[in-house]
Amino acid sequence: MKLLGVIRDNNYLEYLDNGLDGIVLPLENFSVDYFKYYSISDIRECRKSTDKLLYVVINKMIFNNELDNLLSVLKELESIKIDGVFFYDLAVLNLVKENKININLLYNGTHMVTNSDTINLYYDLGVKGAYLSNEITKDEVLNIRHNTKSDLFILLLGNPVVAMSRRNLLTSYFANKNKSKSEIITIKEPKSGQEFIVKEDSNGTTFFYNRRLNLSNVFKELVECGINYGIIEQGDYNSDEYKELIKAYVSFNKLKIDELAGRNRGFLYRETIYKVK
Repeated sequence: MKLLGVIRDNNYLEYLDNGLDGIVLPLENFSVDYFKYYSISDIRECRKSTDKLLYVVINKMIFNNELDNLLSVLKELESIKIDGVFFYDLAVLNLVKENKININLLYNGTHMVTNSDTINLYYDLGVKGAYLSNEITKDEVLNIRHNTKSDLFILLLGNPVVAMSRRNLLTSYFANKNKSKSEIITIKEPKSGQEFIVKEDSNGTTFFYNRRLNLSNVFKELVECGINYGIIEQGDYNSDEYKELIKAYVSFNKLKIDELAGRNRGFLYRETIYKVK
């Protein structure tokens, strides 16, 4: 399994030298649900700086007035020779096919990538990779791997996205309370007691679990069954902590990973009632 990082600070070259096989770069103005975004020039500089894997995220809903700009962006990414684009909106797939753009597309349907039938449908359309949902069990992950030829990506460690709204919910909340606005807050759901990180930017508002998902307990099984790529988010780790975490995955020291990240296994052993089947 190759390890990919989602970086929150500016030290991506150090982390690549520390054991990551590549990084995931959310594209500014065309991606949501991240804490750091990259411009086309940033991505071009990244490509000049390393020959390791570079994947770009374009996962926002695309509006008609953005299509021309999106086409230009896709052509730019082709020229940069990035290793793949995680996409959500079918506009990306259509533009790539209609304009014969040579880009490796990877389906990133967030909560909808839950079964091999969906992944195989996209595979037949030329999409050779898929980012698995965080809401499926270990057995479902293994079943998908057994039933598709697609490259599979999985979140090994990070704060999963719970929901995203196009509305500026924090702006409305603080205006209603007549308080100064904060871009990021933590809230607690009163019935379950679960905490969520809420972040607003120009694309809307995203809710994240305030407990890291950590799949270290099934890491070896994921490797053995042939999951191709594992993603490790930096989140709020400082540079030294993140390097330590990467090293723990490279040498696979489960005790160290759990010490750094906790033992939240998400839905590995229990089905969510909200899953798209």
